[in-house]
Amino acid sequence: MQFNDTHLTFLREKIKDIRTALFKAEINCELSLPNNVVETIHTDEVGNIYFFTSCNNNYAAQIDIPFYAYLDYHKKGTDTRLCLSGKAVIVKDDTGCSAPKNQDSGISAKTIVLVKMKIMQAEYYGESIQQNNTWSQKLKSSFNHLFFPSSDQRYTFG
Repeated sequence: MQFNDTHLTFLREKIKDIRTALFKAEINCELSLPNNVVETIHTDEVGNIYFFTSCNNNYAAQIDIPFYAYLDYHKKGTDTRLCLSGKAVIVKDDTGCSAPKNQDSGISAKTIVLVKMKIMQAEYYGESIQQNNTWSQKLKSSFNHLFFPSSDQRYTFG
């Protein structure tokens, strides 16, 4: 089955372009994941985002329930921003948490975990396209903007 959704395609392109996001998890227990800056590894065709996040101790292996999470993508130097939220789970394999094992750099399954988040809601704030307008068109546009504000830079999906 081929899934073709223009909104999801747009989101996947923006995520691929920006790649770095602030991760925040909402878990109603004492074993919570810290807020982290994460880098997206993969976004699949059905709206799942995969990324690694750090955990302070081995307690992330104890979290076996889905939790609500946020990813806030922002591209430095631009007004581009993508805010995503949805259900997330810690991906585990047969040996425990699925994480890279690199003893030389100090990265192990005890300090980093793989998270899969399903996009449930998305908000995109982008740069407006600059047009070459005449002086009178710019003046008219300014007055229209003052008296008839629009939200042309905000797109809500979900």
